[in-house]
Amino acid sequence: MKNIILVLILFINLVCQTSLFAQEKFDLEQRGGHFFFTASINDTPVELMLESGIPALLVGDDIYETSLKSSDLIFETSKGKMRLLNKLYDIVYRTEGEVAIGNSLFVGPVFILKDYDGVSIPIQHLKDADTRKSVVTIDLINKYLLVGESEDKPAGKKYKLSFDKELGFPIISAKIDITTPEGKAKLNGSLIVDFGNPSLLFLRKQHKSIEKAIEMKNIELKDAYDKQGNLVAQGIYANTVSMLGHQYSDISIGVTDKMQNLSYLGFLGIPFFSTSVVFDFDKGFMIVSR
Repeated sequence: MKNIILVLILFINLVCQTSLFAQEKFDLEQRGGHFFFTASINDTPVELMLESGIPALLVGDDIYETSLKSSDLIFETSKGKMRLLNKLYDIVYRTEGEVAIGNSLFVGPVFILKDYDGVSIPIQHLKDADTRKSVVTIDLINKYLLVGESEDKPAGKKYKLSFDKELGFPIISAKIDITTPEGKAKLNGSLIVDFGNPSLLFLRKQHKSIEKAIEMKNIELKDAYDKQGNLVAQGIYANTVSMLGHQYSDISIGVTDKMQNLSYLGFLGIPFFSTSVVFDFDKGFMIVSR
């Protein structure tokens, strides 16, 4: 009996050690409204930008040469293009598979972009290397990213996530009340959860909620021009924004007409996640601490 108990204790300890080892914790650094972390890819330290509003691991062609070209992944040449905000990139190679990010895994599509600076990683494709579970914790106060389930049960507001069927973006439904100098507007639609967006909201001009608010003159788009007099952006100034149980004051909201292939209201950015958030991409929910 003593031998059996000893074996059980050793087994439990081994399981606990394996679970703890499986978690991969990365320190986050904030620069210019974005968050970055450093991890090894094929034994090469690489700086990655935290993202979720992109469909693939985006890798610049320079880093492809140093960290991915010699990997076991089989890349195919591509003539595709990808728009990121106002810039269009050539996709020179693409593949789908597993990439070790430190002791965790990225599992999904990989795009090599010509003249792209750096690496951007969509967190919805990160997995625990041992359990293969896609559970990610991001704490912007303590500035860390944790891949793998934590023993600490998170407390906070729980939101249901869905995912774009083609591109895999995490999506949350929202009702947004906006007051502007022109009036009040109610916006209803789905928002892409976007950790690459330093603004609270970034909206699509073609969405019916925006079109109606403009038509009713409850909002007015403000134009921004470059030094040459070219229109480079439009936006909304909001006295208040109420959504998802929270209110914000004096908010500038970017508006774009460049994303005609999407049907969503827009993007939910980093300022919404001011504390800690746990994403369970397998079960389709996120818990935001407050």
